[in-house]
Parts: sequence; C-alpha cells; structure tokens
Amino acid sequence: MIFFLDEYLLQKNSSVEHAAVKRLALFKRFNQPAVILTRDFDRLSVRTLEKMKIAQTDVLNMFDYFQHIPSDMPEKTVLNDEMNLPTLDEVSVDANQSQVTDGDRLRRQVGYIPETYGHVFYQNYLDDQGNEIERDLWDARGFRSATQYFGRDGLLTFERYYDLDGKPVIETYYAGNQADQMQLTRVVLKGKTILDDREFDDLDGLFTHFLDELADADPGETVFISDRPGVGVLPLMNMQQAAKKFIYVPINHVVNNGNQQTDPVDGYLKPAFADPAKIDGFIVQTPSQRDAIVKRFPTAKVTAIPAVTIDPDTLPQKPDEATTDVNNKKLMYVGRIAEERQLDQMIRALGLVNSKIPGVELDLYGYGDADYQKKLEALTKDLKLDKQVHFKDYVTDLDQRYEQYTMLLNTAATDGGPLAILEAQTHGLPVISYRFHYGPSDEIANKEDGYLVPQNDLAIMAKLIVDLLQHPEKRAAFGQKALENVSQRLDEASVYKQWQQVLGL
Repeated sequence: MIFFLDEYLLQKNSSVEHAAVKRLALFKRFNQPAVILTRDFDRLSVRTLEKMKIAQTDVLNMFDYFQHIPSDMPEKTVLNDEMNLPTLDEVSVDANQSQVTDGDRLRRQVGYIPETYGHVFYQNYLDDQGNEIERDLWDARGFRSATQYFGRDGLLTFERYYDLDGKPVIETYYAGNQADQMQLTRVVLKGKTILDDREFDDLDGLFTHFLDELADADPGETVFISDRPGVGVLPLMNMQQAAKKFIYVPINHVVNNGNQQTDPVDGYLKPAFADPAKIDGFIVQTPSQRDAIVKRFPTAKVTAIPAVTIDPDTLPQKPDEATTDVNNKKLMYVGRIAEERQLDQMIRALGLVNSKIPGVELDLYGYGDADYQKKLEALTKDLKLDKQVHFKDYVTDLDQRYEQYTMLLNTAATDGGPLAILEAQTHGLPVISYRFHYGPSDEIANKEDGYLVPQNDLAIMAKLIVDLLQHPEKRAAFGQKALENVSQRLDEASVYKQWQQVLGL
C-alpha cells in the first residue's frame, strides 16, 4: 500500500494538501491504491472530506485508527436531548451555545458545530466559581471522542481519547505556566492492561508507532511519502518496520532563500539530508531544485515530478474569451497571504498599472497571516486602490474562476513550486512572475507564455502587465502557448509513469 503522510485536511488547505489530493486522484485514475494519512485530531473530518469530495476510505487519521473508528462512519447529529443534561436545571438555548444554570450558577455549556441546527460539538463543565474544569469533545459522527481537563488559570493539563464504547485509548499530558507555553510532555497509548501501555514523548513518537503498525499489517510492500516535512521526516527516519520511504519537498530546502549550496538547510529537512541513505528518494516539483539538491548532497536520490497533472484531451483548445477580451482588466493572485509572497509589491505595481490603464482590478485568492492582510488593506487605501483590490479568501471552486481573468501574477521571494502557476496555464492564462527559487524559471517560457521579472523590480512587473492588457492578441498567443506547453509537461500518463519508476511500482 502507498501512504501519503500529512498533518491534516482542513476546510482551508495549503498547496501541500492540494498536491497530496491531486496525487491521490492521479493514482486512483490509474487504479493504484493509495491512502492519505493525517496525524492531527479532527472532529470535523467527515464534513471536511464531503466538501472536498474525497471518500472517507481514502483518508486514515491516526487518532481514528487508535480509537477504532470505522473508516466509512457517516455523520450523525447529536442534539441537546441526548446529552443527559440535569433535569432540574434550566437550559437556555441560542444559535451557538446552550447555557445550563442552577439558579444563578452556570453549571454547563453545550456548543454546536457551526452552520448546523444544534449539532453538539462540545460540553463544558464549570465549578462553583465559574471556571471551566472539564470539556467533552464530540465528533460530527455522533460520539464523545475526547475529554479535556483544565487546572489552575484554566490551563489544559490532560486529555483522554475514547473508542466508540467510551473506553480510554489515548492519554496526553501537558506542562507549562501560561496558555501559550503549554507543551505536550507525555502521550500514553493504552493497552489491555497497564503493563501493555506504551508511552511516547510527543505526537512524533505516536505517529512513528502508527506508521510501524501500518507497515507491519501490510501484506505487501509498504510505501510512505511524507508531504509535510515537519510531520513526516522524523517519524519516517525513526521507524523500525521495513518500508520504502520518500520525502516530498514542497518548499525551498534552504532557509531564508539563501545560497543554495552553503546556507543552512530547512530545519525539518535537515535530518533527512544529514543521512540520505535512510531515505529511498526525495521528490521535488522542478528540475532546478532537483539539480541544486543533488549538487549539494550527491548521495541523495532526487526526482522532479510535477504536482499538477492534466488529461490532454480535456484541455481547452484555446484560452477563454474572457481571458482575451479587450475590455477585461482583471488580474489574479493565488497563494498564501504572507510576507514572503511580497504582495505589497504586487499592489504597488498595480498602482503603476492603474496610472496607465484606469480601473484595473486585482483579486487575491488565499488565506494566511491576518496581520499582514490588514497591512495590505491599509496600503490599498493609501494608494486609493481599495475599490480595485479584492481579498477573496479561500474558495473551493477556484478551478472554475481562472478563466475570468487576463493573467496570473506572482511576486514571491521564494517557494517550492507554486501550484497556481501550473493551474493557471492549464486554463490558458499567461503568468507574470518574479524569478525565485523554485518554480517560475521551470514553468514559464519567458516571452512565450508569460514573463519572468527580476526580483523586486515592480516597475518592470507593471510595464509587462500593461503590455499584456493593451495587447489582447498577445495574451491570446501567450495563453495558447501555455496550453501547448502544459499538455506535454503535465500529461497525466507521463507523470504517472514517473511515479511508477520512482516508487518501483
């Protein structure tokens, strides 16, 4: 079996999770069984997977595994009536939470899953001073999944996780003096007796044991691909059971976009590059990153495989009419809202464009640093662009939106290979991007299907945006060339063959 190691799948996901989901879909199209493994406790997984249109059986969560939750267990609504609330107490109900009171004393609080009609999500227990001392956590599938216990100053000290019969299966212990300093210090996996209990220092230890159990139970060859280095690298390297181990590198492997041969390696990846013999292979998105890693770590086995694939038969024959419309002035960005994306430079470039082409608009799709977004919003007001720059947040129908725009912009300082560049090209959009490690130089044919701009040169960026806006025929030619290029580079059959060769399928 092939397993993809991830931290979580959430309502809002990064390119790391999107790459894993796209890979899962690719493998399924070629009848190769694969499962996404998630580490973090998640009571809303059944709702999240439904929204993402992913089968529950295609995802296995570590906590679900040890709690013995059936892989296809459906959502089940639990209401107040099923909570055994004290019959003599008064229960007041509103949209988000019920209050259970005995006279003037607040005894319990029952909270609900957002956007539901009273579907129980938690129950808080309070002492006679109004302090929360205990909280039951309910899963959207209709069972009490865990209980949290709070000590002095409301600090979390202990958690207990249950199976469907209410039997404790995992216990976690915390230490610290302040809420933002509480650290997990001990994890206990309960056995049949106390003598059978297994103890770990942290979730990495439990996750390692989880991987060992999966490998031990697998009748065939087990293959693990770590998608998020901070979650998968150490557990893979610390495993005891035999398995093939691969690390997908979704980021620049060097910190702070430094010298690729001499500057420090990313802390999460460092253990793997320090002993590459323990890893069967590293997967990156671009040939340039592959070459940089091999030059620095000659014994590492590194392969470049695109994170986006397409069926050439489903590609549009030409760019959408909206993309080449002479009156269309809409630009787009897709990615994290974060300082390393240098979106302030993109907005300032838009200001220069607006002086040449009044009314140009920029839509930014993504989420991330809320404080940075506030700074960007203030900047748009300062530049009198607040009516033309729109923060669209995270959307689930992004694939249907690309064709509304004339081009995609990217002003990042560094990345591991932006998925959005490839996705935009599959819709016939030209891309204008700063040069950075890694992605643009591999994915954009300069002056053929887009433009590559020197880092931080927003004046050149603005000039090239104006050029494409003023020449819709050039946009059409660039978009056509983008479609031709991705039809060859991202052909799903060719990409899957690369995976077969690397994984030894």
